Amino acid sequence: YRYENFSAGIRYESFLPNDPSPAISRGKEKYSDIAFKYFTVNFGDKKTNFEITAGNYYALVGRGMVLRSYEDRNLRLDNNLQGVLVKAGYRNFRLTALAGSAANSNNERKDVLYLADLEYRGLKWLKGGVTLASNKPEFDNVSRTDIGSLRLETSFGAFDGYFEYAVKKNSDIQNAVFNSSESFAGKGIYASASYWYDIFSITGEYKYYDNFGFRSFDQTINYNQPPATRKDYSYQLFNRHPSTLDADNEQGYQVEATANLSDNSSLLLQFSETKTLDKDSYIQRIYGQSLEPRVKLREVFGQYSNEWSEKFKTTIALGYNEELDENTKNYTGVLDIRYSIDPRNTLRFIFEHQQSNNRTTFEDYFSDVFTMEYLRSPKYSIALVAEMKTREPIPGNTVRTLWSYVQGTMKIGEHTDLSLLAGSREAGIICIGGVCRYEPEFRGVEIKMVNRF
Repeated sequence: YRYENFSAGIRYESFLPNDPSPAISRGKEKYSDIAFKYFTVNFGDKKTNFEITAGNYYALVGRGMVLRSYEDRNLRLDNNLQGVLVKAGYRNFRLTALAGSAANSNNERKDVLYLADLEYRGLKWLKGGVTLASNKPEFDNVSRTDIGSLRLETSFGAFDGYFEYAVKKNSDIQNAVFNSSESFAGKGIYASASYWYDIFSITGEYKYYDNFGFRSFDQTINYNQPPATRKDYSYQLFNRHPSTLDADNEQGYQVEATANLSDNSSLLLQFSETKTLDKDSYIQRIYGQSLEPRVKLREVFGQYSNEWSEKFKTTIALGYNEELDENTKNYTGVLDIRYSIDPRNTLRFIFEHQQSNNRTTFEDYFSDVFTMEYLRSPKYSIALVAEMKTREPIPGNTVRTLWSYVQGTMKIGEHTDLSLLAGSREAGIICIGGVCRYEPEFRGVEIKMVNRF
């Protein structure tokens, strides 16, 4: 509900039964309640303004290095805070301050998070900000965890850049592990830059996260989600062997270049590599380890798209990745064909093939996915998806598994999407920005409706 400078809202939630993962269910095995409620009041104009929110809220600071409180229905993730959020602006300064508590795995709000962020926007080509945050556990004999960061953001001409440096303190770790010889218990660095010239553009990212996870005392709540420097793909098989972001033990980079070769064709090339940290890192010294860095994720991806005519378009994508979580190497190819019958009706055919090698068991196997889709813009679509996995767990013994489903989607009005799926679907992992959730194998009928008010 909104009226002039006042707004308020509620959200009703019901689970029966809930997700088997405690990180998602948070103790709500049989649960129905108004779990999200808030009211907001704001005053002022563009130069001077003030806003206060009480109740449940989400908040993002910078690129999420210190705080990213958000909801994602696909990941079934919701780490909203309950408390007070204040935003104020005066000329070129922006202040954000909050105190709130997130629900842990038992759906209890115990720890309290405090944060203050001050941002300066006085220069067109440069912005800067400083953030201080602290998590106070419910127990008096446990030390709090503090994080402070400094960020700079610049943009001039065809160049954009971002840099953030953060450090973490925890006196229990500093005293018990480092005998008070270290000023900090962890640190994080993230930098990105992009530049475009004529038909070319290039983007690069760098990360270094050493014991940088910012969590509640019981470790079930993640307050921060630093950039993953991984690519999120739109095709199924490219996402089949993902790598989960580890904010405590990662260093790496990503480079992506694109070229608009003509009015009708484009080329994209991408490479990224993520490694674990060396033996001098905070995280290895905390756990008493002395390990050499290992490749956690290495991926190479290329995509070429060409519009042959107003009606016919093709996309070819090729990729290679190796990842440590499942210890596999994967080679993937995709052919995507679109044919527009007229401006409203389109046929789409997608052929995907992936060859995999498990470096633990030395097994080679492959997967194929075929998608045939009809789209009637802007309201309807129907797709037939079939997948086959061919394995040889014992030499000479070939095992093939098939899945197939039909899915129809319909847009109702301006705010509602309805989808119906019938058939079987392979188990897999859904990842967005390095955050992943396992989706079990499905057989049956699934109805999904999303409303946007």
